[in-house]
Amino acid sequence: MPPGTAAGSYPVHFTVEADGAARVTREATVEVRPAAKCATATDKQCAVDLSKDMAHDGTATTDNPGQGDFDGSGWSYDAGLLPAAGPVTWDGVTYEAPDPTGTAANFVEARGQTLLLPARSHGTLRLVAASHNGPVTTALTVRYTDGSSSEVPLKVGDWAGQAPEGTTVVLDMPHRIKAGQGVDGPPVRLFGSSVELNDAKEMRSLTLPDDPRIEVYAITLS
Repeated sequence: MPPGTAAGSYPVHFTVEADGAARVTREATVEVRPAAKCATATDKQCAVDLSKDMAHDGTATTDNPGQGDFDGSGWSYDAGLLPAAGPVTWDGVTYEAPDPTGTAANFVEARGQTLLLPARSHGTLRLVAASHNGPVTTALTVRYTDGSSSEVPLKVGDWAGQAPEGTTVVLDMPHRIKAGQGVDGPPVRLFGSSVELNDAKEMRSLTLPDDPRIEVYAITLS
């Protein structure tokens, strides 16, 4: 992108030609946006503000059981059992909790998108997430400001299941909400996991897998 390009969405046109073949034209859209910022920062931790990347409402209430839909089948987390928007500390790590109320988007659904993160050197990426329709074993792509990248493994537990090996339960809730009904079992959870980074480099972005079963709740860099 040219230096100084303003934030926004830009169409890009591609044309391919070859002897003896018809011309092929395709279009894509490139989005230019500022990188996410640290909502809460200390010398050792950066709780990332993911509000611009969140596009899925996974919470509901007993008064409005159809307000969200975490798993695509009408079940949601109970908004009243989640922390209020703002800093929340689990296992010694401070995260930026999204807004659980109303129809606010409070999860980043993994669809292969890239999240631009604060460009700093970090040794660990802490991630709070859950999956639906079964646990997921996958990988994240970490990119650095020098142009290099690496793939790191990730396990995400099913929200109504147990924590996969190497992960922890950061929040255990006794029930969930069903659209058209209200309180419903079984208990559900949010899981925490850690991903090692190269602290000799500055991290630039994180690419999520293309698997919408995975829902990211919070990220902290440390």
